[in-house]
Amino acid sequence: MIKIISRKSDLAIIQSKLVGNAISNSHPDLDIKYIYKDTRGDIDLSTPLSKLPEIGVFTTDLRKSLIDNDADIAVHSWKDLPIKLEKGTIVVGTLARADMRDILLIKKNRINLIKESKSIEVSTSSPRRSYNISSFLIKATPFDLNTVSFKDIRGNIPTRLNKFIDGESDGIVLAKAALDRILENSNKDLAQKIINILQETLWMVLPLSENPCAPAQGAVAIEVNESRGDIIDLVKSINHSDTFESVKIERDILEKFGGGCHQKIGVSNEKTSFGDILTIRGITDDNIILDTRKINRKNKKEVSWKSINPSNIFPLNLETYNIFTRNEINENIEQVSHLKNYNILATRGNVLNKVSELDSSNNLWSSGVKTWFTLASRGFWVNGTFDSIGEDQDPSINFLSKNKKWLKLTHEDSKEFFIKEKLPTYRLIRNKINEDLSKKTHFYWMSGSAFLYALEEFPDISSQYHSCGPGNTYEIIKKNVTEDRIKIFLSYNDWKNEITNE
Repeated sequence: MIKIISRKSDLAIIQSKLVGNAISNSHPDLDIKYIYKDTRGDIDLSTPLSKLPEIGVFTTDLRKSLIDNDADIAVHSWKDLPIKLEKGTIVVGTLARADMRDILLIKKNRINLIKESKSIEVSTSSPRRSYNISSFLIKATPFDLNTVSFKDIRGNIPTRLNKFIDGESDGIVLAKAALDRILENSNKDLAQKIINILQETLWMVLPLSENPCAPAQGAVAIEVNESRGDIIDLVKSINHSDTFESVKIERDILEKFGGGCHQKIGVSNEKTSFGDILTIRGITDDNIILDTRKINRKNKKEVSWKSINPSNIFPLNLETYNIFTRNEINENIEQVSHLKNYNILATRGNVLNKVSELDSSNNLWSSGVKTWFTLASRGFWVNGTFDSIGEDQDPSINFLSKNKKWLKLTHEDSKEFFIKEKLPTYRLIRNKINEDLSKKTHFYWMSGSAFLYALEEFPDISSQYHSCGPGNTYEIIKKNVTEDRIKIFLSYNDWKNEITNE
């Protein structure tokens, strides 16, 4: 028999059973016994997390059960574990990671007050969230905010949601993984209570580029007594190695800055097909501002992309990048206002020009954060973004979106990829390309349409070096260029700075 111990919260019980199920699937002959225990963090709900004097307030009591051999496995939300474990126990495994991001909820009945006061109060006990969300919300909401303030809140997910709905705060931020797991795995009564609360709110999933998660957020830690070789082997047999690697990277980075839940630092390591996207944002105790987002690539041999003479690149600057003029398709724009029950992806900020509002049954998503800010400035509530890493990435849509069809607002000649249904709200009119692109060696393309137009005019560029963001543009380029001559960057500026060594 394997004894699994966890906290008594709804989320902790769900996570312990997810681990137990993974063990049972791999070793059906083993019996599982679950043990649930209150920890110091569960008992003291009045002190803000960042001010609790003892590290591991949610985990130390469970760890003692492993040391005393009262349990074989302890299951934690990995972000609750101290960065450095004391001797005697080790974390040797994890399950596949759930959504890393945070989700913001705002009460619908507070919207008018927010607009009038131009201020918003958000409940959270996380210094990381308070620091990173402040400037983001001012640009990401359609409320013309001047002030974002924060209020401490404690308790498990249902408790915090109840406090939020019954209290005076306008909004609350939660780990989306926690909310998703409870809604997917808890009893129907609890799930329905939470659904009822969520239906009283507007929600947005916060992008990792602006609000990287707490290290290990969304991951489950499986801790064991370091002397139990049999249990260590058992847990390793169900370990999800990609998640384990990403969590180690994130926690190692936070450790360099002191670690702990008091830090105003978010660290996210996203696994993608083209490499790991590492994002670090926040401020250290020494008031050093951290702001990094980069790709750690699988292929390090990239001599052909270094020290390029600026005269050989296109475009040299975005001010002269004027390949198309965009003309609106008025009859299609009129249709947008009548759409219902869709997940609508806005590929550019201009796709909703002349649209005053969307039906409330829709959810609105942006291709990137820049498009998000443009839409918000025009009065639209944006629910989330693909964060400029392509619509082939799993956006991990929650229950409020999963039964809605996807529709992409784009241009008339856009190719079909992962989102098949589209409604073109503008058409591209080709401008004359005034530069001789046959003399250029390195290109950055904002769209597949621009690449195809240039290739038609200058066929020889297919043998040169091409870059773009992840997603559809890359899919189009790789059909015409050998893969060793394509490289993904997160932005034009990243590309230009890296290849010219600026």
